[in-house]
Amino acid sequence: MTTNSIKGFEDSYQVEGKMALPYSYFAGRVGSKFITTIRDQKKIMGVKCPACNTVYLPPRQVCDVDFTDIRDAWVELESTGTVTNFTVVRYDDKHLPRKAPFVLALIKLDGAGTPFMHILEECKIEDVKIGMKVEAVFAKETTNTILDIDHFKPAAEKASIHEINAQRKQWVPTEEPEETAKRKGGKPDMSKPVIITAALTGAATMRNQNPAVPYKPEEFAEEAYKCWKAGAAMVHVHAREDGGMATHDHARIKATYDAIKNKCPDLIVCLSSAVGMGKTAEQRISQIVYVKPEMASLNTNTMNFGIVDRKTGKIFIDYVFENTFGMLQDFAKAMEENGVKPEIECYDMGGLDNTVMIGKQGIFSDPMNFNFVWGVAGGQQFRTEAFVAMMNALPPKANFTTCGVGTDQYPCIMQSCILGGHMRVGLEDNIRMPNGVLAKGSYEQVEVAVTIANCLGRPVATTEEARLIMGIKKR
Repeated sequence: MTTNSIKGFEDSYQVEGKMALPYSYFAGRVGSKFITTIRDQKKIMGVKCPACNTVYLPPRQVCDVDFTDIRDAWVELESTGTVTNFTVVRYDDKHLPRKAPFVLALIKLDGAGTPFMHILEECKIEDVKIGMKVEAVFAKETTNTILDIDHFKPAAEKASIHEINAQRKQWVPTEEPEETAKRKGGKPDMSKPVIITAALTGAATMRNQNPAVPYKPEEFAEEAYKCWKAGAAMVHVHAREDGGMATHDHARIKATYDAIKNKCPDLIVCLSSAVGMGKTAEQRISQIVYVKPEMASLNTNTMNFGIVDRKTGKIFIDYVFENTFGMLQDFAKAMEENGVKPEIECYDMGGLDNTVMIGKQGIFSDPMNFNFVWGVAGGQQFRTEAFVAMMNALPPKANFTTCGVGTDQYPCIMQSCILGGHMRVGLEDNIRMPNGVLAKGSYEQVEVAVTIANCLGRPVATTEEARLIMGIKKR
């Protein structure tokens, strides 16, 4: 401590020194749990609004959107995420957590709806970019602060599905005697590659439900390419007008089909013969004959087909989806005659039985390819016992895949994979991920299907293997 006279104030003096201002910060109930869970369990927790499904990180007490109390709605998040923005700190200050220069990044953890700020290290500053995948590195010694996550680093790059497939031996079909080809239960062949299909839109899913739904041909092409990169061998497509309405217009459907094939030539494109409510049989099949895709959907029975609130039973859309025996017969003949492999859509056992009965005419070429559809209001909800019954009712040599609407999606595709069948995902069937957040696109759901296949030890089919399995000739 020193004293000095101040010019003009000789009777006064100044004291040079430091003043301490100690304080205690109360993190609150929510913030305290957030910090202590990181410290004690090496887990990152957020809170999820039950009303709008937004997942907040850092956690808070009230939802910003609808003001719902969410202080007890805890969800565990992944320790991996994506950089949404960043800045480089280029000046030193004793209060900063690192010596300059260093990167502060906004990081949106996988499963979170909001980003939070943290330090990014273990990479060159010039290599940092928006969209890069990162993972948390937890501190060895606690600070009782957010710095118990010491920093984030670039996530280890996983081998793409195509790199994995290039390293394994390609699957080759083997001829089976008729008696062994019949389905009598028993152990499924888990060495057979699983075909993953991405249904990109359907005829009804709109952008007000999920902004990732494609409308324009170039948007379909980009989403299809992402799905192929993620592991899909086939995409199922309902073409849309620019405004989002489903269309039966030949030119628009052809433009959408061509855009996908130009972007990703190897991808199998399956067009729908259900092109919206109120369309005639001619409108539904003529566009298939016009485009001649490798595969097209074939619906099997007339049924109620609506939108109903399953919690209350309230009916929003009430519609009869017409698929007579004559339409089933004529559509199947037209597809087979034009080299289009039918994807036979069965919403219940009746649809399967109808197909087998009409097939006695010799319409269908082997192998027949069935798609079990679960969860449509008017069809049947997913039940394991119903699934097994339908699987065992299939004709010899037939393939089966499955898809489920809404919450039926993930349980039914896992069941299919376990039993030796194939999987369909995508925004047509479900707009959300398993944790309830909106999917960024159908490709994110494809990634889930790939994870399921990997967990069960089944290889993911290449487009070439998918064609061999389904009996499709490449165009």
